[in-house]
Amino acid sequence: MADNAWWGEFAFGLQQQRCWRIGERAIILKRLENEWNSWNLETLNESDESIIVGDLDECMAIEEAKFGRYLQQNTSDKIRVLPLLADRSVVARPDTPLTLLAGEKSRLYVSTPVWFYAELLPKEECLLDLPFWRPSDSWFGPSTQVGQICYAKYTAARVQLNNIEKRPHRAITPITVINNHDQSLTIERINVPVTLLHLYADESEQLWTTEISVHRANHNDNVELHLGKHAPIEALSATLINGPRVNTEHGTLIRSISSLFA
Repeated sequence: MADNAWWGEFAFGLQQQRCWRIGERAIILKRLENEWNSWNLETLNESDESIIVGDLDECMAIEEAKFGRYLQQNTSDKIRVLPLLADRSVVARPDTPLTLLAGEKSRLYVSTPVWFYAELLPKEECLLDLPFWRPSDSWFGPSTQVGQICYAKYTAARVQLNNIEKRPHRAITPITVINNHDQSLTIERINVPVTLLHLYADESEQLWTTEISVHRANHNDNVELHLGKHAPIEALSATLINGPRVNTEHGTLIRSISSLFA
């Protein structure tokens, strides 16, 4: 397990429990001989605090948590905990609409939520897959018949990386938009396809995804979506933490512009 990271492999003795806590938000796991128990203590508001891994705080309202039981013939003594990107695309919104002029390009930064993923070793069976804070549902598309259900997380798409709040339960995605069209492009919302992206951690354990490049050609309503093959250059000394939820062999995808921007 990396220093200061909340993920990695954890050994559990019988009757041992561990708690992953951010403020009043907590996820608790306990190993028994023939089952695993979990407690999911949710809160309404996101916290900026660090994720602390340790014993259960006696002050926590554990009776309010959602309780789960996961049966096995014999439990193993190790689990692996990893951050994982959301299981749907995430919609981000700038503070104010952005207009990219014809022939220009810009690099934006978007912060999206991550999930807590726990798997049993050595078989890598999924034990838990849940968000620290679940975003609300949102429909993204040109009409009510054409589009997809996404998560609505209206975090600002920032032009300056320094303006992004760095949180342990969020990942940063750099998005380069190249507008080779003869008309300007106005961005009010961005559909970020996080299910296709790899997840990395930099030297300070900040989470990043592979970068996205969007190429808009002249006289064309479609755009080319290029997925990076490595960690973005902003992620110093990056380490691969997890793969995408949806694997694709193609690094370049064709999308309608209305499926990415609104």
